[in-house]
Amino acid sequence: MKKLIAAIAIMLAVSPAFAQTAPTAPAAPAPAKQAPAKPAKAPKVVAAPEQRAAQYADELKTKLNLTDDQYKKVLAVNTECIRRKDALKASGQKDGNGKKEIAAYRKQQYQTILTPDQQAKLKAMNAQGHDKGQKDGGENK
Repeated sequence: MKKLIAAIAIMLAVSPAFAQTAPTAPAAPAPAKQAPAKPAKAPKVVAAPEQRAAQYADELKTKLNLTDDQYKKVLAVNTECIRRKDALKASGQKDGNGKKEIAAYRKQQYQTILTPDQQAKLKAMNAQGHDKGQKDGGENK
């Protein structure tokens, strides 16, 4: 008898954990098919233009064997281009003309800074980046 009373007591103690709660507000009719709720994305933290430009310039320095003078010039061009791209995003421009102008400016500046051999390596790097699905082959930083 003691075992039976103990078993009933345990069941009574545990049963509220399995009880369903009633909705607090009247429920609206549910649609036939409801898409799962997407988790809210945290705002993307973007590094300062100088940091992003330095990362890309460092990458080019190692891959293209840039001199210190070339590195400084490439860093300045990258910083300018990234600032201009950020300004385009902030202004909400959707057309590609601004981005194309920035890319043309960067390309023109690189032609004055880099040797023909370095330009060929950069072109190969960019082509490889496009094959991997990157937008501008690494220049989109």
